[in-house]
Amino acid sequence: MIARNVLLSALAMTALPALAQPRPVLSCPVVQPTVKNGARPDPELLKNLVRCSKGEKPAEKGFDGAVTVDVAALQVGESRKWSPSRDSGNGKLETIVYPVKVTYSVRTHYRTRIAAEDNAIRILNFYVNAFGEWQSGSEEPVKSAEVKSIPLK
Repeated sequence: MIARNVLLSALAMTALPALAQPRPVLSCPVVQPTVKNGARPDPELLKNLVRCSKGEKPAEKGFDGAVTVDVAALQVGESRKWSPSRDSGNGKLETIVYPVKVTYSVRTHYRTRIAAEDNAIRILNFYVNAFGEWQSGSEEPVKSAEVKSIPLK
């Protein structure tokens, strides 16, 4: 079942014209294998979850505006127990949380320019939800993105 879902997820990658965006856009939501509370997260899966949660999506048919999210760095920190005053989501006191420091850039691809939000750094707190999937709860900002508009020739 997992192999089938991964295959379907891979087939669902949406390719847009080169003018609209530079690479295939990830199909969201990402298909995940079931995990248990306390499992160590897979950094590659977390990268894809970050791409989806930060807005990666294809442009609407016939329009520009595809959004790509590139994860430049991802570091999984020491695990800790869920804190109701610090965390958001459906965790419980015994839920294990992994803080994940992520550096990423978000780009919206238009025909005449790219709207770029580069090198944002956040700490995202990931945990296993009630369905056995990794979920991002609260976030802590470390560094705001550098915002710019890049004209296309």
